[in-house]
Amino acid sequence: MGCNACSIACKNRHDTDAGHVDWRRVETVSEGAFPDYEETNISLSCMHCEDAPCEEVCPTGAIEKRESDGIVTIDQDKCIGCGYCGWACPYGAPQYGDDGLMQKCNLCLDKGPGSGADAPSKNEQQANGEALEPACVDECVGDALDAGPVGELLDRASQEAAERFEQNRTNVIIDSTGENSVTGMQGVRQATEDS
Repeated sequence: MGCNACSIACKNRHDTDAGHVDWRRVETVSEGAFPDYEETNISLSCMHCEDAPCEEVCPTGAIEKRESDGIVTIDQDKCIGCGYCGWACPYGAPQYGDDGLMQKCNLCLDKGPGSGADAPSKNEQQANGEALEPACVDECVGDALDAGPVGELLDRASQEAAERFEQNRTNVIIDSTGENSVTGMQGVRQATEDS
C-alpha cells in the first residue's frame, strides 16, 4: 500500500520530528522490466533479532536483548555513538539521533524519544493494563503489521490462513496422465461443473 501511516504514527508517538531518524520506514522494492514491472512496499523497523548482531558489536554493552520480553534496547546512558550497531544491522534499524547517539524501535515500551531500556517488560505492562500496542500496529490501515511473541504471531497467522482456506476452498482435480510429468502429476486445475 505504501501509505506510511506506520512511520508517521511512530514519529507522533515518540515525538520525533520529520527528518533523518525513522524508527519505522516504508521502502519500495522494484522488480522486473516494463511491461512486467512490480513494486512492493515493505515496512521496516528493528526486528528484535534472536541473535542481534547490533548487540554483538556494541563496545559498551549499551545494546541489550531483554530476557523479560525479547525486545532489543539501546541504553542511551551507555551509548557512545560509534555507529557499529548501525553497520552491523541487516535492516539499518539503529540510526543516529539528533544527540549523536544511536536510536531505534523499542516496540513502544514507552512514549517519547526514550530508549525503553529501563521500562518494565511488555509482560509486566500487560499484567498492569499499561502496555502500549506499538503505534505502527495501531495505525496500520491495511492490518499488515502485528507485534507480540513469535509463537503467538505464528499461531494467529496459521489460524487466519486456515480460515481463509476454508472460505476460498475450491474443488481441485489432479491430472497425472501427462508424459512430461516428473512427479507423476502433470498439472493441477480447478474443477468445473463439466469435469
